[in-house]
Amino acid sequence: MDILIFVVALSILVLVHEFGHYFAAKFTGVRVEEFGLGLPPRIIGKKIWGTVWSLNWLPIGGFCKLFGEDPTVESKNVFSSKDSFLAKNPWQKAVIVLGGVSMNLLLAVAIFAMVYTILGVPVETDRVSIIGVAEKSPALEAGIRVDDIVTRIGDRKINKGSELTEEIAKYKGKKVSLYVTRKEKRDVVEEVVVQVREKAPEGQGLMGVVISNTEMQKIKWYEFYKGIGAGFKEAYYWGKIIGSGLYQMVAGLFTGKVPSDVAGPIGMYKATSSIRNDQGFLAMVHFFGVVSVNLAVVNVLPFPALDGGRILFVIYELITKKRANEKFETVVNNIGMMILLGLILLVTIGDIVRLFVK
Repeated sequence: MDILIFVVALSILVLVHEFGHYFAAKFTGVRVEEFGLGLPPRIIGKKIWGTVWSLNWLPIGGFCKLFGEDPTVESKNVFSSKDSFLAKNPWQKAVIVLGGVSMNLLLAVAIFAMVYTILGVPVETDRVSIIGVAEKSPALEAGIRVDDIVTRIGDRKINKGSELTEEIAKYKGKKVSLYVTRKEKRDVVEEVVVQVREKAPEGQGLMGVVISNTEMQKIKWYEFYKGIGAGFKEAYYWGKIIGSGLYQMVAGLFTGKVPSDVAGPIGMYKATSSIRNDQGFLAMVHFFGVVSVNLAVVNVLPFPALDGGRILFVIYELITKKRANEKFETVVNNIGMMILLGLILLVTIGDIVRLFVK
């Protein structure tokens, strides 16, 4: 069941990206020769509205083939026809190239908005909630639970996560009293004594808890716009996180640091299965919203074969008022594609190794 959900969800994300190119091409008057569900070889195809709509054997994603997109085709029409990609001006090409990225971002916003409309929108509060407790952590041993609200640490009142972190840091290697209210009895304050670590392990804090100042506030059906607003904020938030992570990863490569926590298709499948089983269906849907943002950010990188790489040639044309050498562009994109496929293979091998080596 999980593998089917994963394949369908990933295919939807890719198809939405390709539909972005399709709609942008139609908007700018470029002929779409074929729109494929899945990857070739083709099973069946039918021409409708001037486009061949095909079903293909490899059931992952899809593609959008534009007339004039491949400059190596031996035809003068690709340079002169009004419905050719190559015949369009730079801004029209940019609209087409960035259409996929735009659709992935809009899909992410729609996913986040739907989830928040159902569950409620996040609202900042003056309460610090425990939203996660690590295994074998001091907090778990002391009896701290998810949904506890920390009201005081010792004599200090706690209203922000930063206050909790700051106060706990004063008790490294010592015991400290936390005063919390439980989900079932918010009007009763309980004392919990926690042995604070001297040093936090990687990925955890000194107590081993995840905290938050936000709570989910239910909204009325006619307040759906609040869900949409939260969806835009969430997409922006993940865009910054992913962009920053990619920057650090690339910077690390130049200093000889090989990233060890990059996941490929197998890693994504494991995450999908784990989230669905542990946190539920809506959490899994939210995860694919994050993946959609990730696809948008990665695709806009200025690397050959990606949409961002193609934009570089459009910028060159915009500045110089002439097209880049078509054969050179094709060679560069083909090399970029080979590098990307090689990276995907390496990441997949890493996923497989992690399956057997803990």
